[in-house]
Amino acid sequence: MNQKQIIRQLSKSKNKYISLIGVIENYGIESSFQAGDSLLITVKTDHLWCYPAVECEKDLKELLGKFQYQTLYFASLEEWMLPIIDQQRKIEWELKTERLILPEKIVVSNNNSLSGNKKFMEKDFKIRELKAEDTDFIFSHSHYQQFTSKAYIKERIAADCSIGIFLADELAGWGLTHDDGALGFIHVRKSFRKKGLAHLIMEQLIRDKRSNKRNIFLNVEPNNSKAKKLFYSLGFKFDRMISWIKLKD
Repeated sequence: MNQKQIIRQLSKSKNKYISLIGVIENYGIESSFQAGDSLLITVKTDHLWCYPAVECEKDLKELLGKFQYQTLYFASLEEWMLPIIDQQRKIEWELKTERLILPEKIVVSNNNSLSGNKKFMEKDFKIRELKAEDTDFIFSHSHYQQFTSKAYIKERIAADCSIGIFLADELAGWGLTHDDGALGFIHVRKSFRKKGLAHLIMEQLIRDKRSNKRNIFLNVEPNNSKAKKLFYSLGFKFDRMISWIKLKD
């Protein structure tokens, strides 16, 4: 199948394959392997990632035999896939998350001005898209340095929508999007928390995504209760548990 045919097939189960659809639309396909109605697809972003679109254990085992572990990086894995994938090579690290999707019917506020929020009456906050020169600062405050890089952050700032909130030219909070289009890197520095910044960042990112007619979803660690409270308050709904892994060489 060519890329258009693959996206058409994946779109029949859009929520299940929302991450794979997004990364293909953003970066294209390096290679694909087929077994029945199932696929293994590789996409080159910060690494060569392998994405499964697999319906059953039998198909996954057949596809891995064809694939021959051409990369050690696997994305958007459901729980049942992990023991099959690591039969020959053990997992070096795993990032397990809950995928949340914002239904199309959900409406967010259209307040583009921070000055209209009473929480900001005493401080002059400014909001703008992130720039390449913000990369080092964002990376230095990331809790996911094991899973990302400065080059990846810089590329994502250039490639898709992002938002930064500044106080006296000091970056207080930010958000951007991942290679599959998922909202991510949502972060507010400790000294600027409890002011509603994260909510404003999310609202702006959602508006930007909506204006580009793109799917809106994100991934959050299961134990991050504060972030999940924010996301659910905006109307996001739980979809499924998924993992990113790197296998040992």
